[in-house]
Amino acid sequence: MKIAMMTRWNVPSGQSAHAEPIGRAWLEMGHELKVFAPKGIDLMLTQQGDEPFVHRCYMLDLWGERKRSDYFFDQRPFLEEDYEIFLVEMAELMPMPELLGIFPEIKKKAKTIFVVHEVGLPQDPNWYKFDWDAIVCFDARYKEFMVKAFAEEKIVIIPFPCHPPVHGDKREARICLDLPLNRRIVFAYGFNVAHNHVDLFPVMERLSRDYPLLFLLLTHHGVKPGSGSDFFLLRDEMPTAKRLYAYLHASDAYVYYVGRGEVKTEGVGVSSSVATCLGAGRPILVPSYCNFFDLSGKEVIKYGDLQDLEQGLRDVFDGAKRVKESLAAAEEYATRNSGREIAARFIKLFSEIK
Repeated sequence: MKIAMMTRWNVPSGQSAHAEPIGRAWLEMGHELKVFAPKGIDLMLTQQGDEPFVHRCYMLDLWGERKRSDYFFDQRPFLEEDYEIFLVEMAELMPMPELLGIFPEIKKKAKTIFVVHEVGLPQDPNWYKFDWDAIVCFDARYKEFMVKAFAEEKIVIIPFPCHPPVHGDKREARICLDLPLNRRIVFAYGFNVAHNHVDLFPVMERLSRDYPLLFLLLTHHGVKPGSGSDFFLLRDEMPTAKRLYAYLHASDAYVYYVGRGEVKTEGVGVSSSVATCLGAGRPILVPSYCNFFDLSGKEVIKYGDLQDLEQGLRDVFDGAKRVKESLAAAEEYATRNSGREIAARFIKLFSEIK
């Protein structure tokens, strides 16, 4: 099939984390792929050079980019490239007025699919004017609000793709990353990790009294590489998936943390970070009060407060039964929902709507 995706690509974002594994799987399956990706802030965040099939031909309606004097939308790739499937990731972020203007021309040559990343029904009226051939939701929670705006028969549930299981040697990964061989390493990463993970320092300090511990934070805020203390290490890096897995393999546990005050009570969500990390074979600890994990069972270890998190990490270090059960469940889930498996489900959907 000839497939075009309008999505963020090669950047640290939920849309990229969804689009890249299935898009690359389509290429491996022998399908043709065109990616219509944004410029602007995304070029600053790009983790690697773009592939030949990537066209950066517009700016997102995000972070005030529409107000920039160099804001643009190049419609030529949309109209001139040859494709029979047109898939859009998170229409709410896209330049919707411009896309809506050429949407009838796109529909003349391609079936159109919208992948819902939105956490609820948007306020922008343009969002409701698109006549999609199919709408893909990650789970039933998304479908519950989407049926209020679109016909139920067009809505299909296809889970968020996971990185397939990849096992790595801890010692080898630590040597490669210049990390200590004789300490427990608790890993966290993300844009705001240096800011909000300060809350976890008392937990790590208490744990360090009983275990030789390093709290490794990976962020992107212009920090000096290696800055930190005896107790924690802060690195300035936006890793590719391969590099991220090296950090995960070097670690004893990955902690996803967001403070209670930062959790949105409305809407739904799926953590692309957790989906990406599930296949690394390392325990993942997540807050039970965050709705990004409503559907997670034993694949992750949930904690309610910082005391609960501390006990969870002690269980990890001591090899508790629930940790082993979590690792087994995570590997099974990541295998069942790997990028290639999810890509195949999309191809099945494309065949049906064609």
